[in-house]
Amino acid sequence: MAISDYIEDLIYRVLSGEAGKAEREEFEEWLSASEEHQMFFREVERAWHTGKYTLKWENVQASEAWQALERKHDRRRRNRVLRICWRVAAAVVVVGTIFAFWQLDQEREPGKVAQGTVVKAGESKAVLVLSTGEKIVLGESVSDLIREGGMSIRQEKEQINYDAKVGDLAGEVVYNELIVPVGGEYRLLLSDGTMVYMNSESRLKYPVRFVGDRRVVELEGEAYFDVARDEKCPFIVHTNLVNVDVLGTSFNVMAYKVDNRIEVTLVKGKVNVTCGEARKMLEPNQQFVLNNENGECVVREVNVDTFIDWKNGILNFDALPLGELSEKLGRWYGVKFFFTNEKLKQLKFSGAVKKYNDIDYILSLIEATTNVTFTMKADVIIVNEK
Repeated sequence: MAISDYIEDLIYRVLSGEAGKAEREEFEEWLSASEEHQMFFREVERAWHTGKYTLKWENVQASEAWQALERKHDRRRRNRVLRICWRVAAAVVVVGTIFAFWQLDQEREPGKVAQGTVVKAGESKAVLVLSTGEKIVLGESVSDLIREGGMSIRQEKEQINYDAKVGDLAGEVVYNELIVPVGGEYRLLLSDGTMVYMNSESRLKYPVRFVGDRRVVELEGEAYFDVARDEKCPFIVHTNLVNVDVLGTSFNVMAYKVDNRIEVTLVKGKVNVTCGEARKMLEPNQQFVLNNENGECVVREVNVDTFIDWKNGILNFDALPLGELSEKLGRWYGVKFFFTNEKLKQLKFSGAVKKYNDIDYILSLIEATTNVTFTMKADVIIVNEK
């Protein structure tokens, strides 16, 4: 099958996260045009992800050709030389790693870590706590409408919706809480039309309907907010240390109490972030970071895809220390990591992979490219040095 140079460049831009909205729409149209296109893309995608995992570890020396490619990539020079270099480099990576993965497959069945324990990915599940204290398990099946505080709550398998157009809006304002456990994710459509994507081990407290001149919710954990715009009524996210104040915008908040920092990442619009006396205004592609240990806060430019891809089914890491990566994997897969050597936590990893793969797939990639191995006892993954 002949694929034009333009389409190959378009695929590369989509995989690297640099394609704009129009380019993504063009890519989706091309992809859905035929099964051959889909097969071609899957092959390129597999080579791309393998190449990222193999060559992005900081303690791995990449070839001069690949390093030259990365320098050109950073300068955003999109030309035929760049495309050919990337294709050659990706091919070399695949050939160089096929044997390693073949060996791993001989020793281990897919979906199993070391001693045969199956570790599945997370799924859509949550618990809804009503104002009465009643708890409703979500994600198992679709039930009838839930009535709460004059509102109708529609339950779906992966989402609940608060319908402001249904029910009596008079009366006392009551609060609900959505709790997403370890190994879970869930979506929530608030009564004002704001969509919230909840990550694992997170909880959100909110009114079933908003009244007054502010829309206030309380978050512990991680969530992505796509806020319905209302010029007269700002939307405010409270965390234990940081407040985020917006009118209508899209942003991600990571505020786990056990983590050493809080992150607010802005995708579009503007947000005000307040921490004590400090107040920062964020522009798109900027991130506010609060160090929970010393109280210092900074604003930095980031690739937002790295911090929001989790809501799109992708685990995306950019030079993330293995210690922090293990915390994210632990929340999604419901396991704990134990490091036999503390220095292994400092290994930095970059890459992207679909998060619905069994954890063994990711661990196999890590083992194949570093001097670490993994063994599992009960729900604990032990990280050893080779």
